[in-house]
Amino acid sequence: MRIGVNASPMSLDTAADTGNIVTTLLTGLCRLHPEHTFVFFFDKTPSSSLKLPSNAAMVVLPLKGDSAWRLSLWQEWTLPRALKAQRIELYLGMDGALPLRSKIPAELFITDMGFMHGVAGMRPSVQRSLQKNTAKYIQKAQRVLVLSQATKDDVLQYAPDAADKVQLVSPGIPESYQPLEWQDREDVKREFAWGVEYFIAVGSLHPRNNILPLLKAFSALKRRLHSNMKLVLAGAGTPAGAEITGSLSSYKYRDDVVLLKDADQATLSRAVAGAYALIYTSRFEGMAMPVYAALQCQVPVIALEGQAAREAGGDAVLYTDPESLEDLADKMCLLYKDEELRTRQLGRIAARPLPVLSVAGFTG
Repeated sequence: MRIGVNASPMSLDTAADTGNIVTTLLTGLCRLHPEHTFVFFFDKTPSSSLKLPSNAAMVVLPLKGDSAWRLSLWQEWTLPRALKAQRIELYLGMDGALPLRSKIPAELFITDMGFMHGVAGMRPSVQRSLQKNTAKYIQKAQRVLVLSQATKDDVLQYAPDAADKVQLVSPGIPESYQPLEWQDREDVKREFAWGVEYFIAVGSLHPRNNILPLLKAFSALKRRLHSNMKLVLAGAGTPAGAEITGSLSSYKYRDDVVLLKDADQATLSRAVAGAYALIYTSRFEGMAMPVYAALQCQVPVIALEGQAAREAGGDAVLYTDPESLEDLADKMCLLYKDEELRTRQLGRIAARPLPVLSVAGFTG
């Protein structure tokens, strides 16, 4: 079978900002199904560092500009012509959209429904298009593929008639996330935080990741405990997060904040494994990958209460009220001061099952 894929999200994948989820799913799908030929369609030429599986070919269909009408033209005219020319028999919409004019059977992949909550972290034109058309995409799709029960519930709240077609897939957790021995952890602390303990938050510097509330909670911790604890922010800056980046220059504890931009998978894995705890402040991700990564590294987690975080962490995570900055600061201070609590959380982490690669939903 010749399977066409909108692989453009692969160009946006990074270890910290997206967890490389789309890339992992697609390469895993290709590896597990060598009997199929995959054609990856991109809206711009991807980085030369992107290596495709041997049974995958690349077709670049340049998207000229990001206005709504150009996006619609690409999706409803340019892409369907290319699908026909490549004799595609099944189409995978990995960007959360489908070409509605195409008659080719299609499957829809939805990372999360944040665009319906106003916290999408994407171009406004793309967000408006998804808000307008997602119900049509779900109706057209043979299957709707999601990363978690949290996203499945969100999709069914939006489109209850789709219950029979929504299926779960998982990229698993990268094997590079592993616990560190004591001496290795000391080395990592010197690498990222001048040898002292640190909290880490993983994700782009975007409002949807609640970085400003985290910085305020960290300030409260510093005032209360007078500790030398550091905060590592692992993720790229974004135009929407310009206020966050700008505020750091005048932030009282700016010397205790470490920006880890453009970290590759190995670097991010070391940084997470060396942390005293991971702080997960996103509420609308489809899969709480940083939580899973920390648990695999046997690193405690504090998370804003949310279904995806709860699904990932269960009782192995400390949860905070997303509406209370004070509660986040309290939990950070409590975990820092109470070694018995930290030990209990580590025991719960050891008993927590973690997901593995699962792409069966793509092929029925």
